[in-house]
Amino acid sequence: MRKDILIDLPEEIADILAGVSDLNNSIPVVMKKVKSLTGTAAWSLLVDESFFQAVSLQTSRNIQKWRFNGGIAGLVRDTGKTTAVGDVSGNESYNEKADGFHNIIIASLLCAPLKVRDEVIGILRVINKKNGAPFSGEDIKLLTDVSLCLGIALERVFLYKKVEEISMTDELTGLYNIRFLSHSLDIEIERSHRYGSLFSVIFMDLDNLRKVNEKYGHLAGSRVLIETSHLLVDNLRKIDIIIRYGGDEFVIILPQTPRDAGFYVAERLRRVIEKNIFMKPEGYALKVTASFGVASFPDDAKKKEDLLNIADKAMFSGKASTKNTVFGAQ
Repeated sequence: MRKDILIDLPEEIADILAGVSDLNNSIPVVMKKVKSLTGTAAWSLLVDESFFQAVSLQTSRNIQKWRFNGGIAGLVRDTGKTTAVGDVSGNESYNEKADGFHNIIIASLLCAPLKVRDEVIGILRVINKKNGAPFSGEDIKLLTDVSLCLGIALERVFLYKKVEEISMTDELTGLYNIRFLSHSLDIEIERSHRYGSLFSVIFMDLDNLRKVNEKYGHLAGSRVLIETSHLLVDNLRKIDIIIRYGGDEFVIILPQTPRDAGFYVAERLRRVIEKNIFMKPEGYALKVTASFGVASFPDDAKKKEDLLNIADKAMFSGKASTKNTVFGAQ
């Protein structure tokens, strides 16, 4: 996957595919936009029937189970490459049974492989370029990128279902808890190895929560943690993973993000927290700051334990200096 894939995708599409939600509703929303951007008449998603149940997909007019039985779709499965066919009548791989779509007469096809953990588990297609025009390079790039991001979304759904028996949510803040951290890092590291992508980790610690607890009580401290979690959610992308690490510490995983961009995100969060007035509805006007440490994979570390340690040490360097600051990996 190219490092800037999520930046290049239209923002609405990237946001929808970045999260793990009801794919049965989000996939049609995404593909309606893709159909419009590519100027095509129809779209379809063919998915290996064994994978349907694993991610709770539902059969519909556009989303169908498939047994990989030849045709252009089978060719894309075998090669693992996006394929554009401007005129199916002159293509020897075209097979009406394998490539057909309801009662539509197919003239042209653009097919992209849908991969989960390097295995092709489906084919994403747009059908019949309007006015008989050929598929452009932009069309091919868009469908390829959407297919890659959809594969990420399906992979996350698969993971969530695999570990859903484990409690992954922090009871106080509603964020992911430390149990989910290792699983998330494993996914991002594997993706980095596969596609050469970067990701960054932010270690964050509230600077003066202990003083809030001592002066106003632990219920006030808990309220500050809840408000902080809301600020993080409101100021990060849907693709970013926010974890309450414990006490007043948080870890944020930023997929497809190099260290300099991660540093920028941390600085933006620092300013948001610094400017916020906590517990205002309760009649207080508390000010809280936070210190941040940033590290990137694979630039700063090759193992997840080392990556966390480096980001943690950077954060503590900030706390030991002035607090309310951002330090990068040294």
